[in-house]
Amino acid sequence: MPPTDAEDPHGLVAALNGDERAWERLVEEFSGVIWHWARSQGLDREEAADVAQMVWFKLKDRGHAIDDPRGLPGWLATTTRREAITARRKRDRHMKHVDYGEVTDQKLPAASQPDPSQVAQLNELHESLLEAYRGLSEQCRELLAMCWSDDMSYQDIATALGTSVGYVGPSRQRCLKTLKQKAGLSPAT
Repeated sequence: MPPTDAEDPHGLVAALNGDERAWERLVEEFSGVIWHWARSQGLDREEAADVAQMVWFKLKDRGHAIDDPRGLPGWLATTTRREAITARRKRDRHMKHVDYGEVTDQKLPAASQPDPSQVAQLNELHESLLEAYRGLSEQCRELLAMCWSDDMSYQDIATALGTSVGYVGPSRQRCLKTLKQKAGLSPAT
């Protein structure tokens, strides 16, 4: 017998049993707070979006272990915090391997007179990226434009596209990979 609304106010059991509409309601209800919780742990937008995706993946994978569906918000908060801490530690470990002395000890060119060859290279790069961007599908151009906006969260983008938050990050990566390939910045696969 399915749980009552009082026993499962968020529809967790239905979602875990394959009800797509229940999943959509869960994502709609909690995506914003999960992203906010991740950001409150010191993560940037991309890191927070990646953590949110991992939280949804873990819920789908391990959600049946939640004994009382009313505890879902606490489970999401705890899982988000743990994933954010893991992401932050991973980022911090990576940053420890950067030798800032090597970067700052180099003589930097004077900013007043840019090197003409560098300006030409930057102009060529700009043109090839612009041309590659024009060659992307309309969906990729729209998605990338929204991702590059500082005003839009992954939830905002998902809402604008009529899709789930979990779609945004992987689609963004595919579009960027295609953009790099079209611009000649990475080999075609």
